[in-house]
Amino acid sequence: MSEAEAEVQGEFIERLEDDGHHQRLVVLAPHGGAIESHTDRQAEQVYASLGSHDSTLWACKGWRPAGNAYRAWHISSGDLSVHSFPLLGSLGARRFRWAVSFHGYRGPDVLIGGRAPALLKSDVRNAVARALHGSGVRVRIADPGERYSGESASNLVNRLTVDAAGGIQIEQSRHPRKLYGDAVAAAVSEVCKSWIAADARR
Repeated sequence: MSEAEAEVQGEFIERLEDDGHHQRLVVLAPHGGAIESHTDRQAEQVYASLGSHDSTLWACKGWRPAGNAYRAWHISSGDLSVHSFPLLGSLGARRFRWAVSFHGYRGPDVLIGGRAPALLKSDVRNAVARALHGSGVRVRIADPGERYSGESASNLVNRLTVDAAGGIQIEQSRHPRKLYGDAVAAAVSEVCKSWIAADARR
């Protein structure tokens, strides 16, 4: 089913772009379409910027003609199972160096979480903060134990990485997703490129 058909019919689709081999970066958007709007476009932008040699894209998109796609299709990141998503299942045995996942939430800030090292989260925070300079949107690293911190090892963004220690979760309210989504994605792309380049020099 095409994306256009799924939107008209109020359906849910899964997409994967992957060369089947590399283990560098996986970019995730589990709640795309109208579930958490614009997050799938951000993930696609990062993947397009980095290319298939250095990145993999996994996204799901859901719609409902009368609205409430979130209620119909949202599955928490800790509950996403490789047994329920065939394309995700093809990644289940692989462990990536890093994973970045785009999300939407109702908090006021752009929140950077996950189990990646503090330095990597700081890189993302600083890059996104520069991209949003002057917008009035605050960008911060999630506090330990904070809701939406993405720190659980069962969270998909962590689960797909080596030792569940390379995940970056980006939570955004509707305002920055709608008005600055491209700028956020571009900032994340540049950070990921720098990580991959530095890793290649080691």
